[in-house]
Amino acid sequence: MRCVYLCLIVLAASAVGCGTTRWSDTARTATEQLLLSTAVDRAIDNMDFRALADKYVYLDPQYLDCVDNKYVVSTLRQHMLSEGCILMSDAASADLVVEVRSGAIGTDHHDVLLGVPAISVPGSTMAGMPSAIPEIPFAKTTSQRGIAKLACFAYNRETGQAVWQSGVFPIISTAKDSWFLGTGPFQRGTIYDSTHFAGSRFLFSGKKKKQQPLRVPDVTVESTARFPERPALVRKKTSTMAANAAPKPPAGAGSGGSPNSVSGTAGPSLSGSGSLPASGVPSGASQSSARAGTSTGLPSGQVVRLPALSEPTSSGNSSSSGLSNWLKLK
Repeated sequence: MRCVYLCLIVLAASAVGCGTTRWSDTARTATEQLLLSTAVDRAIDNMDFRALADKYVYLDPQYLDCVDNKYVVSTLRQHMLSEGCILMSDAASADLVVEVRSGAIGTDHHDVLLGVPAISVPGSTMAGMPSAIPEIPFAKTTSQRGIAKLACFAYNRETGQAVWQSGVFPIISTAKDSWFLGTGPFQRGTIYDSTHFAGSRFLFSGKKKKQQPLRVPDVTVESTARFPERPALVRKKTSTMAANAAPKPPAGAGSGGSPNSVSGTAGPSLSGSGSLPASGVPSGASQSSARAGTSTGLPSGQVVRLPALSEPTSSGNSSSSGLSNWLKLK
């Protein structure tokens, strides 16, 4: 039996090996990005967009100049939708325009050391002598803060009048790492749900209660939710393109082509030896044409058919009886 154990120990010792893992870091640490995004989420949660519910709104981000501005714009759009706003893709189709600006979005940090800081030794030219004394901490703390200060306001696109403003919300998120006698880091802060030790939850720490925002919206940007689709809100606006695309009357409608409009000449010429045709209609007008209301007193739209005149006499003048009958017409 002892030989078996000895063989197992020899096999285990001979099977020992080593391996390497390639590690890499992003240009910005995950802690920095969490600090900023957490502060942005809490700042936007404090904005009350319910005054713009059921309104056609366009979010204008042209004055938002900060890091992670795309995350800020997307989070704002999500929060506006959850508050009942109807987002439009361009300002021309919206009734209200919401502008967003940032007063500050960034991080800062400070360190606290209880112990001996690192000291460089000047003039150390002897072989084997260190050029610096390393840091000897008994306790050490590194604190980092993420700050977000955002504000929004809305105005009427056509009149330019102010409609709503959110107020200014400076929000701070924190992350703190601590070491005691070289043991650590112990991590805590608003970006963690409890105290962590070297990246894992500490054994004796309970779950920390999250700090509530100044306003608790019905749906926060961090929560999961489903929204029932509301009936489409149809706006009754006549566009210029629709007005230009309306059918136009034909070109000849004003000269007798339309049954609702009549036209004709002002009357036959009474000078000279001109005569009227046997049909009784003045020369230059077809039988289907009619006179429009003019200074003669005829009502507009009334069709008038003139009486036939007698044949001209040898003197070249028309019969007085036919002409007098024509002159008596109203």
